[in-house]
Amino acid sequence: MQTILFTLSAIFWIAAAVCLPSAIRGRRRPLLLFLAVFALTMTLMPQPVYRPVDALLGGGNVTYFIFHALTIVAIALLDVIVQEAMSLRGLTRARQRATVLITTAIVLVQAVLFFGSDWRVTDDIAASFIPRWDFTAYAATTWIAMGIFAVSFGIACIRDLLRQRRLVTRISLSLVLLACLGVLTYALISLTSAILAVLYADYLLVGWGRIAYSLSLLLSPISLVIGLGLTATVDGLTSSGRNFRDRVLLWRITPLWQRLLADTPELSIERELSPLQLLIVRVPGAHLYRRHVEIRDSLLLHPEQAVSPAEQGLIDLAEVRTQAPSPANHTPVVGTPR
Repeated sequence: MQTILFTLSAIFWIAAAVCLPSAIRGRRRPLLLFLAVFALTMTLMPQPVYRPVDALLGGGNVTYFIFHALTIVAIALLDVIVQEAMSLRGLTRARQRATVLITTAIVLVQAVLFFGSDWRVTDDIAASFIPRWDFTAYAATTWIAMGIFAVSFGIACIRDLLRQRRLVTRISLSLVLLACLGVLTYALISLTSAILAVLYADYLLVGWGRIAYSLSLLLSPISLVIGLGLTATVDGLTSSGRNFRDRVLLWRITPLWQRLLADTPELSIERELSPLQLLIVRVPGAHLYRRHVEIRDSLLLHPEQAVSPAEQGLIDLAEVRTQAPSPANHTPVVGTPR
């Protein structure tokens, strides 16, 4: 189990790192925050991390409380992602305020239940269901929040799945829906087991219940991170490929642009780029578009300028490459930046 937890936390940290460039550019920031918070949550669970961190915080299983509080924050961030995707106007100020207030209220209730108890000092707090009603009430705040959000997010995914035609987005939504089912299963089994542990002193979670519990704990985070990141990853790879092709064509067409506008620099608003800048410029497509337009303008005003068949082929290729794509009609729940 410790290896599984370390693997899950590593997957989330890698996903957060992949999402970082988009967040720096102002896109997918809630997704980055969710991945980072959930990665930290999963990182605190393995005992080789849990014990030293808890000792550093003064003992008393404070790390266990932090784990539950971070889970609530992660749920709130997922709610932000869903609301931004489902609302045409994005996340409203009232919704933001409500999300912050509800999240804060749940964490405060958890703090009162946790620090006001004596079961929190037990050695096996993270390893089993403690047969006490105050523990059940404390842990239920997280499990119920997880279950409610799993149902809400799952319904949103089903609605969006029926409207999507792009295969990669449908796969992403299906994986997130599978994760929601796993989260709901985990929450129901956990809550039921905690109640049964209080009612029956000899209760043990075994058999199919234990298998379902373990599988949901393992597969739900993996399905969630892949589902949330799949469309973004595919879009990122597609964008990288497009930028690479634009950069190559920009490099090839630049000598023609320089030659045709050498005697008429007043036609150009495009800045000169050094060979190194051509290789590293952030948006090569924009420069390619401007140089293509200026080449066309120069040829219209001075048709006597000689252009070889190879150069004409470059001009035609640039015209095809710089055609604007048609905008999407619908923003899916997962994967598309606003």
